[in-house]
Amino acid sequence: MTPSVKSRLWASGLSFALGFGVGNYGILMIARPDQWLWIIASVVLMATGAAGVLYADTPRPVSFWGILGFEVFAVVTLVPLLWTFTVATAPEGADPQTLWPQGVSWRAFDGAIGSDILRDAAVTSFLVSGLATLIAMPLAVAAAYGFVRVPARGKRIAYGLVIGTILMPVLAIAGPISEQLVAFGAYGSRLALVPAALVVTLPLATWLSVTVLRDVPWPLLDAIRADGATRRQVVRHFAAPALLPGLTVVTLLVFVVGCSDFVLGSALSPDARTLPLPATLMLASGQVDDSSAAIAAAGLLWMLPAVVLLLLFPRRINHLLGRSYR
Repeated sequence: MTPSVKSRLWASGLSFALGFGVGNYGILMIARPDQWLWIIASVVLMATGAAGVLYADTPRPVSFWGILGFEVFAVVTLVPLLWTFTVATAPEGADPQTLWPQGVSWRAFDGAIGSDILRDAAVTSFLVSGLATLIAMPLAVAAAYGFVRVPARGKRIAYGLVIGTILMPVLAIAGPISEQLVAFGAYGSRLALVPAALVVTLPLATWLSVTVLRDVPWPLLDAIRADGATRRQVVRHFAAPALLPGLTVVTLLVFVVGCSDFVLGSALSPDARTLPLPATLMLASGQVDDSSAAIAAAGLLWMLPAVVLLLLFPRRINHLLGRSYR
């Protein structure tokens, strides 16, 4: 679908006006070196506006609303990351005054890795998310198989409940879960966080597994079985090439998301001993030497698995997150 000329002109005008305002504010109100960041953002936005006017009356399917939205998203994502990097790499005893790093020191990363509090919290996160992922994946694959292959009545309603669980605020169930843990005498244990983590991992794993199983060439499985293939041959010639790559990426995504949850971890952990890392980073101010820099460094290190996953499987992740069950 080709965007209309009017839509492109509106997007171009808004982009140019936004860039003009950003540039003037940066020149008048921002000191160097941060001023250059504002000028660069201004040039990009104004160039987008100019390009939108030039391409407004062409048949090319270019959405300048989409381009403008991507640019704004990039700014609001990269600016906090740059500030976190600036705080993490600030020289000892220095408080960052500018967004752009003035001096780079890696001591905070050594402090984050060597901190007993942060290391124990990371172990807790890996343990809880790993166990929750191992439990969730077989259940999710079985449920996804039923949604995709079994002609049962009401399965769309059941699938809607799965999506609703993903969208449900987990803080709303933190209280009931904590009361149940107290009743069973398990409150305050690391392993007690695993059932709570399933609230996050199981619906997500089911949703992603449905996308994987929906695209599987199931007639190939029927043909292999009709030819008298054994279970080992079915696994080798069908399950491994058709299911394993997609489900491996789903497992990694679910594990990373489980490691990133801090709401249930902070709500269900009575002391620092059982807090997962995201909750510890929120509450550890003053408990770690040079806490601001160390916490910023730990946050950047904790983000690396997600970045590596995105770099290794960009197309498959885009496919998983960009398609839905029909």
